[in-house]
Amino acid sequence: MIHAHPRRALALVVLVLGCVGPAACASDGASLRASTHDGEGESDGNGDLGSVAQALSNGDPVSAAVAQSCTTSVVKGLSTQLVGEIQCLRPNTLKSIDKLPGIALGSAVFPYLQSPAVTAMVAAQKARGTTLSINSALRTLPQQYMLYRWYQTGRCGISLAARPGTSNHESALALDVQDNAGWRSALTGKSFRWLGASDPVHYDYVGAGAVDLRGLSVKAFQRLWNRNNPTDKITEDGSYGPATETRLARAPVGGFAKGADCTDADGGVKADGGGGGGVSEDGGTEELPPYTPDPVPDAPEPGADGAEATPADAASGCVAGGAGPTSSGTLAGLGGLALVLALGRRKRR
Repeated sequence: MIHAHPRRALALVVLVLGCVGPAACASDGASLRASTHDGEGESDGNGDLGSVAQALSNGDPVSAAVAQSCTTSVVKGLSTQLVGEIQCLRPNTLKSIDKLPGIALGSAVFPYLQSPAVTAMVAAQKARGTTLSINSALRTLPQQYMLYRWYQTGRCGISLAARPGTSNHESALALDVQDNAGWRSALTGKSFRWLGASDPVHYDYVGAGAVDLRGLSVKAFQRLWNRNNPTDKITEDGSYGPATETRLARAPVGGFAKGADCTDADGGVKADGGGGGGVSEDGGTEELPPYTPDPVPDAPEPGADGAEATPADAASGCVAGGAGPTSSGTLAGLGGLALVLALGRRKRR
C-alpha cells in the first residue's frame, strides 16, 4: 500500500493546479530566457521592441535571430534599410502607417504599406468608426525568411509560412487584423479582399494602383548586399534563390554599414531625399506588374492573435501574453492532478 503524507499531497495538488492555471503562463520565465537567449513574448500592441532578444547585437546574423528569438522585430534595422532601398528603386511606393488616427499597431508590426492601400485602409476605418487593430502589415524579406525558417524547423508555433519572395505581405498590400469578421464589410468595401477561412485574419488590397513588390523586395536586398560585399556579389535579378538565401542568413540584423543609396548604378542623379524616392539601375523608375495576390494562406505573427510567443512558452504549453495553457498543457496538468487525488484515496483506504 502506498502512503502519501497529507501535507505532501496538498503541495502536489497546489503544484499541479499552478501548472494548469493561467498563473503558470504569466510567470516571467527569467531563468529560461537567460539560459536560452530567447526574446520575450510580445503583447498585441504595447510590446517594447528594445526588450526583445537582448542577447542579440546589431552585428549578429539573421541566422542567429532565427535560432535565438521568436520575434521578427529583431531585424528592424535591416528591414528599415530595405524599405529605403525599395523607395530608391521605386519612389514613394511605401508609406508609413505609424501613428495614424484610428489605427492601432501590434508590437511586431513593421509599419508600412503601399500608398493606395493606406488610403483605402484609412477610408475603411472611418467608414466603420472604430479602432482598426493590425497584427501584421509589410514583411520585409528577412522577416519572411525568419517565419519560413521557424516553419521549417518547427519553432515558435509556426505551422505554415510562405517561402521568402512569395508572401503577399512582402508586397506591402496585406493586413492581418483583429476582429476580422467585424471588419469584413468595411475593408471589402474599400477594395480589400478577404483571403477566407484558411487565413481569416488576412486581407489584401487589390484596388487601383497596387503593384507587385515581391521581386523588388528581393532585389533591394541583393543591392544592399553587393554594396557592402564587393568581393562576394550576387546577381541583382529580384529572384530568390540559394545564393540570395545564403547571404540573407549572414546579413546583420541591425543593418549593413552602408544602407540605402538612391544614386543610380552609373553614379548619376540623386533621388528626392525628402520622399525617399530614387532611380533604377537604368536611370528610370522601376516598372512593376499589377498586384495579383496568391490565394495561399501565410503565417500570422507567432503567438495568439498576433502576439509573438517564445520557445519557452511553447515548451510549457503556454501562450504568450498570459492567454492561458494550450490543450496539451492542460491535459498533462489534469493527468497529474488525477494521480495525486488517487494517491489520497488509497491512503484513506
